Amino acid sequence: MSKSTRSPATYKDIQRLTGLSLATISKHYNGRNVLASNREAIESAASQLNYRPNAFASSLRRGVTRTVGVLLPSFQVPFHLEIVVGIEKYLRSQGIGVLVTSNEQDGDPSVVNAVELLLSRRVDGIIGVPALSDSSVLATAVASGIPVVTVDWRPSGLDADSVTLDNVQAGRVATQHLVDHGHRVLGALVGEEGMWSLQGRLDGFLAATRAAGITVADDHVQRAPLNVDYGYAAMMRLLAADSRPTAVFAGNYELTVGAVAALNDSGLRLGRDISLVGFDSVELAKVTRPKLTVYVQPVEEIATAAARIMNARLDDPDDSSSRVTLELPGHLQIGASVRRLTD
Repeated sequence: MSKSTRSPATYKDIQRLTGLSLATISKHYNGRNVLASNREAIESAASQLNYRPNAFASSLRRGVTRTVGVLLPSFQVPFHLEIVVGIEKYLRSQGIGVLVTSNEQDGDPSVVNAVELLLSRRVDGIIGVPALSDSSVLATAVASGIPVVTVDWRPSGLDADSVTLDNVQAGRVATQHLVDHGHRVLGALVGEEGMWSLQGRLDGFLAATRAAGITVADDHVQRAPLNVDYGYAAMMRLLAADSRPTAVFAGNYELTVGAVAALNDSGLRLGRDISLVGFDSVELAKVTRPKLTVYVQPVEEIATAAARIMNARLDDPDDSSSRVTLELPGHLQIGASVRRLTD
């Protein structure tokens, strides 16, 4: 013998208890203004009936999905995955889901562009670390009224909010640490031309060296794709230079890992034969001997700020205020990989 079950409460049940129209009840649950007395009556009836609104159905009626797309260049980079975790944590607390995709395969003509995929899924907004090839599609999204928040890159000409590290400060602080320890022959591992965040870190590196009266040799600035193997090869080129740098700044996580691997294979001693400041390599710093000095991004703060801006745009889609351009500072985590040189 089966037990009888009570059907879920509906708008009509709330109407029966309150005497209000279905239109008024619908307005309340779709986020529109109703009289305070009506709101209190609806909520009191809902409590008595144990009514739970269907958020998904409500979203469809209003033409929204309560979903934000998160765009990454790759699933292989720890920084990007930490960004996703921070975004999802904040948005979930606001009742917003996330759909994550990567533009890693955008060179394959058989694969739908990552941004176009997100738009086809009717996301309400996009937060992302976009590639250069995404700019035109993102511009189309913005023009159609979809809010976009970029992270770690500020595309030229894109009318979107952005949250980034203060990259120039990061390069300056890391380099000043080397200068303060007496180093005058410096090298840097940075990304390829056109990489916005790495260019900022290089600008900071060069600003610190100019302020100290240091001339950096052309071959001491090694540009490489953000890949461990390329970082390894670039560090090996620095180590083979006629006038080998006494200290090196590695501009991102993969380049740092490659640089440490190259040092290990070269037989040179970290912090003795050559000094190194890495980037975003906190876990790596724990296992190097001596402990690596690294510049650390405030990843959770960046992710939360991006998610908070997106939530505000979704809450007020008619907001015409100027775009938010937020730069957050990181900090230098001191290890023992930078040797103090004596005169």
